Amino acid sequence: MVAVPRTIIKSGLIAALSAVVLGGAVGCTVTSGYDNQPIYRDNSVNRASQQLRQDLRRSGYTVMDIKRDNYRGRQVLVAYAKKNNQFYDFIYSYPDLKRLSVNKRDVKDNWKNDKNKSDNNRYKNKNKNKGKKYKNNKDDRLQQEARYPAIKQRAIRKVRAMGYRVTDIDFESKKNRGVFEIEARRGGQDYEIELSYPNLDVIKLKKD
Repeated sequence: MVAVPRTIIKSGLIAALSAVVLGGAVGCTVTSGYDNQPIYRDNSVNRASQQLRQDLRRSGYTVMDIKRDNYRGRQVLVAYAKKNNQFYDFIYSYPDLKRLSVNKRDVKDNWKNDKNKSDNNRYKNKNKNKGKKYKNNKDDRLQQEARYPAIKQRAIRKVRAMGYRVTDIDFESKKNRGVFEIEARRGGQDYEIELSYPNLDVIKLKKD
């Protein structure tokens, strides 16, 4: 029987362990997220981003950027876009792409500054930007009502019955009441329509 030198055995074990470690590293890529938690980048994120980009473009928006973020303890996609020289940032749940909020920006510089902020700074300091929050508590409470989805659909049907084609609909609080902000088209012209919640009275109707 031929004795195998210990150095050869030791070298073999080290090589085997190195292969296992390298194999695990190649299998997945981990990067640090906005909340300092690891985010595993996979094709599903890219697919969701592309789908969101296409949906916004179909609604007439020019998409500037889409990134993954953390919003109220959940993973979201934040889309930065503009339409008719108005800048917006949208928050969508991931991966089901349900719109959670939309925020208008007054000027491009404000949009750039917020885009470059970290998640923690943006949400911890939101009280310094009153009136420019992603959503206030009243908005969230109203949108969580059981009747909200049905009333939203009624609002869309009402605008269509008025002869307009709805291209987008948002919900915000104005003067302590809920308001549907609707973008619509008729005869090649864009319109802004506001309906009260929940009665759907016409508050505003003007050409955009």
